[in-house]
Amino acid sequence: MKKSGLVLILFIGVMVGCRQTNYKSMSSAWEPDYSLNRFEKEIQAFEAEDAKKMPAPGGVVLTGSSSFRFWTNAKKDLGGPITNRGFGGSTLPEVIYYLDRTVLKYEPKIIVVYCENDQFGSKYKSPEQTYDAYVELTRLVRERLPKAQMYFVSLKPSPSRWDRREEVIKTNQLIRDFVESDRHHDYIDVWPVMLKGSRPDGSVFIKDSLHMNLEGYRRWTQVIKPIVGKP
Repeated sequence: MKKSGLVLILFIGVMVGCRQTNYKSMSSAWEPDYSLNRFEKEIQAFEAEDAKKMPAPGGVVLTGSSSFRFWTNAKKDLGGPITNRGFGGSTLPEVIYYLDRTVLKYEPKIIVVYCENDQFGSKYKSPEQTYDAYVELTRLVRERLPKAQMYFVSLKPSPSRWDRREEVIKTNQLIRDFVESDRHHDYIDVWPVMLKGSRPDGSVFIKDSLHMNLEGYRRWTQVIKPIVGKP
């Protein structure tokens, strides 16, 4: 190999190795108008489960809001060493607040995040502020588990929130762009399997038009399992 070619390869290798993810905020700080420990009882229930049998390190942890919490068959559907730690109708600040107790202590190989409530509380929160919260979550994970594979599941197209779909679409795109700039990080898009034509498919939701029925979770399994379950 010519010397110039070797130098170029070494230069590229150094540049890739030095690449750093940008954790800079896009917007002003957002302060929750609710208590971050409002789901403390659910966290204590997880800890009671762990006291009986602690999941082995190196598994898969699901974290986030009620769409994960209600996925009671996640372990069976996805296969493998799944620990489901979705809780309440949580938001990203709450996932961060409980990060040590619901994610990091398990030393997972894979972390899957789904959290869609940030922009639907009583206090307005912009897509940029939701992005900032997810970036902060990622930064905290990277401090402790730099090689963990992370997945962000796109905010789903819920009929009850369809009138604010442009905000959801923007949030998904902002986070997707960030994920694509980060190492060991991927974006899982569940929108295509949840639409009928150009609108949400009502047949995959329960009566509240927000949470999914078994068909909804079957479709999520079709999308998520091949990604999370791959070597």
